[in-house]
Amino acid sequence: MTLSGAIKKSLPKQEISYNDKQSVFTLPKMYPKPLVLPFIYWGEDTGRKKKKKGTLMHPLDSTTAQAILANITHVYTDLDGTLLAPGGRLLTDHLGNPSTKLAEALVLLKRAGIEVIIVTGRDVASSTEIMRLTNLDQFIAEMGCIIQFGYGATAQKSYHLGEWTTKSFAEGFGHSVPITPHEMVKQSGILEILFNRFKGRLEEHVLPDSTREVTYLLRGHVDAAPGGEADCILAGFDLPLQMLDNGIIHPKNHSLSDVDEIHIYHLMPRGTGKGQAVAFDIATKSLKPEQTLAIGDAMGDIAMGTATGSFVLVNNHTDSGLEGYAASILTNPATAFATTLPNASGWTEFAHALLATRNR
Repeated sequence: MTLSGAIKKSLPKQEISYNDKQSVFTLPKMYPKPLVLPFIYWGEDTGRKKKKKGTLMHPLDSTTAQAILANITHVYTDLDGTLLAPGGRLLTDHLGNPSTKLAEALVLLKRAGIEVIIVTGRDVASSTEIMRLTNLDQFIAEMGCIIQFGYGATAQKSYHLGEWTTKSFAEGFGHSVPITPHEMVKQSGILEILFNRFKGRLEEHVLPDSTREVTYLLRGHVDAAPGGEADCILAGFDLPLQMLDNGIIHPKNHSLSDVDEIHIYHLMPRGTGKGQAVAFDIATKSLKPEQTLAIGDAMGDIAMGTATGSFVLVNNHTDSGLEGYAASILTNPATAFATTLPNASGWTEFAHALLATRNR
């Protein structure tokens, strides 16, 4: 049996969660797929709606937004391009000017009892440091595949691996010792297939000192949407994989030659993602939808909005199709909002709009 075939042999119908601390697998129930809705434009505070090509999200200072924000107790936030300023910085604004506004907003949210949960494509080591430095208590890393509470000796860490099986992991994928899902992808042969098909348009995205355990990073510009060319290639491969778009990046050095913009992609187990992880976390905490909000800047982030009661798109002015995409997958586009400022400044704008509902 091939290495990838060992995983496909006994695929379960439910998402797999692996508890690293206790070495025990659990099978939480799956969540229904979001309803696909037509693009809808909501006239400001009139209650009228009409179909329209594209969508217009509510501004954060609208009465509609204020009424919804008043109920929020848990915020699921992306990091790069959303919470952090360019370069992954905490103490600058979106223009790179020194600023403590974001740090102050995080302190005020903590004092108000509003829980902020990091949801990122970064690995555990990087996510742990950011969680610690920002005085937060939890993160969801590697695009939803790893959930961790706390850090150090008291950290509680679990893996969420979608369609991959417990049996294959227990047997070490045919190796004398278990290997990580990240290594499994590397050895499967799928990278060579993708690089050959998308020559000049796709390559590995290498980060220094990365300790990835599940997802494999790629960069370039290909059709990675569900049903797109890359997805069709992966669907025909033995190993159940998917490629998720985590937004536009601007690497200084690369060997791509046939792209007009560069996206970062996560090659990861099929059936996983930020939306699934957030849904799992909400169910675990027995939260009501109206208590939860997701905020981000990319397609992978909008998936979180299918699990939360509301969603905020950080307006980075890089992808004009994001609002339309959000309207097409969110169960209630009327609860989707947009900032006026990009990344860290936009996140601070959102935080103050949220805090304003507590100061009345």
